[in-house]
Amino acid sequence: MADFTRDDMINFNNATHCHVCEKQFAPDDTRVRDHCHLIGRYRSFAHSNCNLNYRNSYCISIVFHNLSEYDAHFIIKDIAIVYKGRIDILPIIKEKYISFTKHVDTANKK
Repeated sequence: MADFTRDDMINFNNATHCHVCEKQFAPDDTRVRDHCHLIGRYRSFAHSNCNLNYRNSYCISIVFHNLSEYDAHFIIKDIAIVYKGRIDILPIIKEKYISFTKHVDTANKK
């Protein structure tokens, strides 16, 4: 945790609530410094179990109303090119789709 400061340490020692479950710490609870395991950035303090079970959501649902009546191949083509990952398509015909799902490996482009 590169960005854990002296103020963070003071706040950690005085913490009363877990930032994940938002429940109060009991005297016998094990408090930990929660941080992102991908980039190492400190988030806040948490129960040990909350920290171990914490997961970032990498799924963003986007709904297009009436997609089957729109030439969605323009949207799908751009999404397929801009971000790495596979695309699952449920087509009606070659250029009309009921749904599509983009599986993105990272938040970075190409």
